[in-house]
Amino acid sequence: MLRLQLFDKDGQCGRSELVAAIGVISNDITFDKWAPAIPLGTRNLAAIVGRDVVSELDGLYRMNGVPDENQEKAVRLAQQAIAMFTWLKILAPLDAQHGNAGRGKTLGENQHGMTAIQEYEDKESIRAMAYEATDALIEVLDTAEWTWWTDSVKCKQRAGLLLPSKEIFDNYYMIGSHRLFLTLLPMIAEVQSGDIAPIVTAAHMAQLLDASVPGLETDMRIRLLDLARRPLALLTMKKAVERLPVEVLPEGIVQVQQQATVKQKLKAEKSAREAVAAALGADAERYLQLLQDAVSTLDSTDGEVDFYLSGPTVQSKGITY
Repeated sequence: MLRLQLFDKDGQCGRSELVAAIGVISNDITFDKWAPAIPLGTRNLAAIVGRDVVSELDGLYRMNGVPDENQEKAVRLAQQAIAMFTWLKILAPLDAQHGNAGRGKTLGENQHGMTAIQEYEDKESIRAMAYEATDALIEVLDTAEWTWWTDSVKCKQRAGLLLPSKEIFDNYYMIGSHRLFLTLLPMIAEVQSGDIAPIVTAAHMAQLLDASVPGLETDMRIRLLDLARRPLALLTMKKAVERLPVEVLPEGIVQVQQQATVKQKLKAEKSAREAVAAALGADAERYLQLLQDAVSTLDSTDGEVDFYLSGPTVQSKGITY
């Protein structure tokens, strides 16, 4: 039998672990119906934090003796995330009966099935809990700074970025999600190399990424770094809104509130995403021009440059229908 990661280490506690992780399911669930789908739920978590990190968490789970408080919390949150992701995969099979006559659903005399929009919102609620547990797990990992986390594939992707952490990213565009920040890392690198670096130039980019590289005075470096980070954050979010599934994005970035059919709701989300992406692109273009002007002025003068940002910072975020 395939060994499950982070669940059922002694072959007897899987059911109780699932009940504890999810909290709102019946205590008499049958674990053998969940077990085949748990590796698939584990893949969802591994896609966000990395397979190497999941293996390290599984090692903590199987340790003899009591781990420290942060390790115990990390294992519990990983179990919650995997359990929620697994729950999403088995909802439909558990709701339906499968027999020789095919797939069907039987309701009792006084029972009423959920509408399509209710089923959709129920799944989205479970998905949100799965992402919330993953986000809390990454926060613990960032706080604890275990070597196996800081040396992980995902953490190494931060190297060489002008926006190397979720906290710095939040200063320019509030995402409030460690999970989303990890998902954005390839897009940050793409925008930085394709849109920011050509304007800043290689010499100034090296000075921005490493304060020990001579060439810019401290105050000047801070101001230029601020000018480069702002359009980087906006263009990254533009790509995220265009490319990522809407359910991956936290509430507030693209938000649609309406009572309608699932088809109508998805259509409204598409319209909202297009509007948010266009607004992000317009804001980013303005800041890219400010960055280009500042670099040109810096290269043409020997003295201190006043990088003045005209007008208030406009942050386009979220459209509600």
